[in-house]
Amino acid sequence: MEGRAAEAAGGRPDAPATELLLRFARVGHDSGYPTADLEERLLALADALGVPGAEISATPTVVEVSVGSLADQRSYTLRVRPKDVDLDAIARLDELVQEVLVGLLEPPEALAAIARVRDEPLRRRWHVQLVGYALAGAALTPVLGGGWREASAGAVVGLVVGGIAIAFRRAARTEPMVAPLAAVVASFCSVAIARLGFDVTPDVVTLAALVTFLPGMTLTIGMRELSTEHLQSGVANTASALVQLLGLVFGVGVGRSIALGWFGDVGAMTPDTTFSAYHLFAAAAAGIAFTLTLRARYRDAFVMCSATVLALSANEAGGAVFGHDAAAFVTALVIGLAGGVVGYVLRRSPLVFIVPGVLMLVPGSAGFNSALQLLANQTVSGITAGFDTFVTAMSIAYGLMVSAVVLPRRFTSIASASGRSASAGESRT
Repeated sequence: MEGRAAEAAGGRPDAPATELLLRFARVGHDSGYPTADLEERLLALADALGVPGAEISATPTVVEVSVGSLADQRSYTLRVRPKDVDLDAIARLDELVQEVLVGLLEPPEALAAIARVRDEPLRRRWHVQLVGYALAGAALTPVLGGGWREASAGAVVGLVVGGIAIAFRRAARTEPMVAPLAAVVASFCSVAIARLGFDVTPDVVTLAALVTFLPGMTLTIGMRELSTEHLQSGVANTASALVQLLGLVFGVGVGRSIALGWFGDVGAMTPDTTFSAYHLFAAAAAGIAFTLTLRARYRDAFVMCSATVLALSANEAGGAVFGHDAAAFVTALVIGLAGGVVGYVLRRSPLVFIVPGVLMLVPGSAGFNSALQLLANQTVSGITAGFDTFVTAMSIAYGLMVSAVVLPRRFTSIASASGRSASAGESRT
């Protein structure tokens, strides 16, 4: 492949190849790649482009790229910020990596493609996004133990919360305040709806409306990175998840305080978490909601719905067969295995399947309830629930890691997927 001379004079990599690595690192980080996946793709690109001695270190706030032989090494540091997962951008970047690896794109064309991913993100109309938030609030209430009344209230509160998210996320200065403000509004509206005479459980409605803000995936990634000795990134992701969680708890506490001061105590009911076929329909609806809120492609909606239904079914079956403590591990293992196979067969990023599946386990909700219990001076139960949160997150992380080990390399390696794409292309020609 012409234009891929690895080194210029003095053993330094050529400028287009190095720039391609740096541009991909920034855009890939902004798209929400987990650390291990981003590093794997950068190393695969460096190898394909003939960049010698490439070393990558990615964290939620800094990405460091070193290229060249040790005697003439150059290091580049990119200052980045944690971003929400953008599944459309991840899918486009994975396709770009595969095309570079099989020789369909030279560095200049790849740079132009990366610029298009950055400058032309998937945008949906505001009312479509609102539908996603409302649908998430309604679909997740049965999973959390609510009935049709909670589902209706969850849709209303989710609609209001979605309006806040859409309005405030457009400005970088107000983005950090989105989750706490949404929590204030969700908690207040849930209590207000209950006070107006609707027989609903405010805590279930609040949590269902805020599930899209819970840092369950971030906490899981942090636990996975800590267990694989990506210590700096693991600590950063875990701390980021805890800060997000505390921000939500702060908002819920403020909103509840205002509502109780205005309306008085509305009492509490025990949610019914008995599994039924209705939960599977709710899981499928949650998959559609995640398609909208995670900015996935419409053609991936079926894959994401399959992931949420499989996650809920596997969690229930795992709890019945192996016990509650092992259910999260078994479910994550099943999701990881299915995600690898689906990604290989459909030539999609496995994250399109894995992310919604993990979100259905909602490891952040246990931490959310833990912090609320501590806020209400329920110390013992709060500490117990908090510990269970980290155990659940670690179980999910180990389940995903075991699935990557069990699957053949061709199902998990980006380079193997590219080789398969090249073979398919040759057979067609």
